[in-house]
Amino acid sequence: MTVRGVTGSGPRGPVGTAEPLVFAVCALDETVTPPPPAGRLGARAVVALLVIAAASMVAQGFGRFTYPVLLDAINDDILQSYGRAGLLGTASLVAYLLGTGVVAWASTRIDAGSLMRFGIVLSLSGLALLTVAPDFLTLGIALFIAGLGGAAVWIPAPGIGAMLVGPARAGLAVGLVGSGIGMGIVVAGPLTNAVRTASGDAGAWRPVYAVQAGIAAVVLVALFLIRRSTSPPSAQQDKVPFGVIRTVPGWYLLVGAFAVFGVAYSLYFYFLVAQLRSAGWSPSASSLVFALTGVASVLGGLVFGRLSDRYPRPNVMAVGFALMVAAPLLSLQGTPVSVTAAAIAFGLCVSGTPTTIGAMVADHLSGRAFGAAFGTLTLGFGISQLAGPPFAGFVGEATGSFTVPFLVASAMAAVGIVISLRARRFAIRR
Repeated sequence: MTVRGVTGSGPRGPVGTAEPLVFAVCALDETVTPPPPAGRLGARAVVALLVIAAASMVAQGFGRFTYPVLLDAINDDILQSYGRAGLLGTASLVAYLLGTGVVAWASTRIDAGSLMRFGIVLSLSGLALLTVAPDFLTLGIALFIAGLGGAAVWIPAPGIGAMLVGPARAGLAVGLVGSGIGMGIVVAGPLTNAVRTASGDAGAWRPVYAVQAGIAAVVLVALFLIRRSTSPPSAQQDKVPFGVIRTVPGWYLLVGAFAVFGVAYSLYFYFLVAQLRSAGWSPSASSLVFALTGVASVLGGLVFGRLSDRYPRPNVMAVGFALMVAAPLLSLQGTPVSVTAAAIAFGLCVSGTPTTIGAMVADHLSGRAFGAAFGTLTLGFGISQLAGPPFAGFVGEATGSFTVPFLVASAMAAVGIVISLRARRFAIRR
């Protein structure tokens, strides 16, 4: 098998000997089939994309991003401190950071589908442990395991999606895969409210994770069902160098953009619900705002992905960062209208910006090369997040407000706009 990788050259960057992008669904059914004709997608490709999106929902939306919406309930039940809550958030981020490094290396040697299935196993294990966690230490271990699962699923997922559809619709495919993350956020809010209503316990959070663990088990089965019984010889995919990201034009700007995105996102996202609660919003209203963020993020990946297929991807990325600048500032206004606008703006950019970055990588690399490169980018993203939750948590506890972390988040996003505009000289003309 040949894929766009690190040999040869062409108008879309480094390419292999394959003429068009091969339909290398090595991650799912592990066969090599010609890509679908332009203008339509086969049912098999659509089903595969939906399953990948569901895997993203479990690994990221459930395993990592449900924690913020349950933070207050967990804090009241076990933690008793926003500082400790921030440290727990860091445990997940550290795991994600370590996971991205390991997965980026493993992507050069192991097919993407195996990595994804292993990631769902980790996510399921973490969610199951969260269901019964009795103390701070166990919570930290569970979130750590879930964070590892998030990395193992998300790093190969966009590349698989892009290969399923070909370069002309790579942005849309990456957006669809990423929309699963938003769907997980959408589910978390209403699910939390439903559990609280059914149990009569405003602090109920364990049943939420229990339901999510059940969904994770179903997705794991689906991933194995769509995998063919035979796998291609390992020789069909050559190993690629770990530093393959350097073959992408303007790669250092992509690294910087993803790092800036990580700082801004971690300062704002993990304490959005806590900020609303401190401003007098009810638990149910805060959860609904969180769910609205998820709805917008589902649309954000699809909208930004399709826009980036039609217009220069750096321009679209700059729009995403502009929305991220606005979201924290609008949230601090505290009015229903401004908070709603902030939730929509942040939801759009939180999925749209990574979608655009992933599509820019997919313009030049695919297969294992994409996994290694995107893993390197995600590693920078993970490192940049480490200081966010502890800083926001301790400042919020000391001042009784998250104003300072939110302002810093907006400032970092503004840097992202500058980086995006500088990346325009490397954009592929469409």
